[in-house]
Amino acid sequence: MNAQELQTLLTERVEAFDLKNKAFNTLHNILSEDPEKPIGGFARHEVTFLFEGCQYLIEQQYNEPIIRARIGFYVKNEVYLENLEPIGYFDLEMDLDGEIVDDWFVIEREKHLKDIGITSYFQEMNKKMPPQYLRRNHSEYEFVSYISLVGTLFISKEFEGAGVFINRANIYLNTEGNPLPDKDYLKQCRYFLKMMSRYLIENNLLSESLQQRLMDNKNKE
Repeated sequence: MNAQELQTLLTERVEAFDLKNKAFNTLHNILSEDPEKPIGGFARHEVTFLFEGCQYLIEQQYNEPIIRARIGFYVKNEVYLENLEPIGYFDLEMDLDGEIVDDWFVIEREKHLKDIGITSYFQEMNKKMPPQYLRRNHSEYEFVSYISLVGTLFISKEFEGAGVFINRANIYLNTEGNPLPDKDYLKQCRYFLKMMSRYLIENNLLSESLQQRLMDNKNKE
């Protein structure tokens, strides 16, 4: 059997199992459970679903041979090929008899995390942060904790909580008598807090009352 004959045989087997349609139907059923739920932070109408093909996985160390179908999730972005940026995928797996054995729903790029690139900001701040600030009995530990919670809650998509700790960090900096961090670290933190506040407000991710408190703190600077 030559390569072309093998490809034809494998393709016919996938088609006989109707794997492509079963993958789309399974994905549709999953998404139908909560039709309003965003996909990676994107509204349903912003996401394009494209069939990416099938794979045979034969010699797996801990699993039986399977056939895997993949549907990719894409959003519009002119920088990418065909103006579509990949943000995740759905895999449906069958055994070689055509029985579904597993499925995977994977988001690789979250909308708000992708937009703001929060990891890079933390890396820059941490380069400037004196390591002794992480000691619980250090005078700057309270402020460092606020900054850390802003990032943790934002990554967890708890945007209101992130806004609460932005507000607490701003209050800390505006309260006379509180010990202020090293000037280089402080400069990075002020920029981070302003950037986060602006993003959360402009994308309407906060309650009106919290938006107002952040705006009031901004006016005090």
